[in-house]
Amino acid sequence: MNYYHNIEGEQISPMVLPTISVRGDDLLALRHTTAPGTHALANLRVDYRPTDTGERAIARDGHSGPGLYACFWDRELFYIGTFAGTGRPTNGNVARERWTKHVAGMTFRGHGVTIGERALHQIAEDAPSALGALLLEADRARLSKTAGMLQTQYATFRFASRHWDDFALLDSAMLARFAFVYLRPSLHGRLAGMDKATLDPHLRAMERGIVALLDPPCNAASTNRDGTPGPGIADTEKTMRQVMDSHLAAVQSDHPDYQLRSRRS
Repeated sequence: MNYYHNIEGEQISPMVLPTISVRGDDLLALRHTTAPGTHALANLRVDYRPTDTGERAIARDGHSGPGLYACFWDRELFYIGTFAGTGRPTNGNVARERWTKHVAGMTFRGHGVTIGERALHQIAEDAPSALGALLLEADRARLSKTAGMLQTQYATFRFASRHWDDFALLDSAMLARFAFVYLRPSLHGRLAGMDKATLDPHLRAMERGIVALLDPPCNAASTNRDGTPGPGIADTEKTMRQVMDSHLAAVQSDHPDYQLRSRRS
């Protein structure tokens, strides 16, 4: 692990902050909607509604600030993402802004979930599946529109179809089967004072490295196209930390806050 050091040469902060790990049911809640969705079972909204346990985790660790996150179903990886804050890098809440949407979209149960025409053509050519039939019976114009916050792709469909026996029955108790890991860089050295636009390319570069190594089924850049889940939480967290640590060390290698100095006598 790489550390920042003070002028005395003492370690003051790791370049990657301690991992935040939380279960879905500690932060999120489901509610049904009677408004017509984009397909027959697109009838859920996922809300950010932390429990007492979730509130304690937020008070201790926080879910703001820029970083990289991993999403898991039954402790197996399905998505890697970035969060650069809202407005400023230190603002925003990754659970509210990102994780609610991933649960809604990647289960295909979110009220406004959409998927493109090309993916629908691929689904039509696939072997029949329960989720595929549901999508192909839906109003094509509404389901395939490109606007909205819950846009999905063919890889997402393959993942959801693999787990459709569960996702078709998704309820509040099942939120415990989702988990999230969040790693954030310490904003020292060259990252200190960076705005969102400057910081985001660093996050994207680290994301690409992690996706290439772990091949999560729901990332667009992944080569995984059959919905096969990725590694478990511990292995994912280890790889994320290694990639982030390596990238940040290269960025900070000649910065005076990073270079180790001997103690003053």
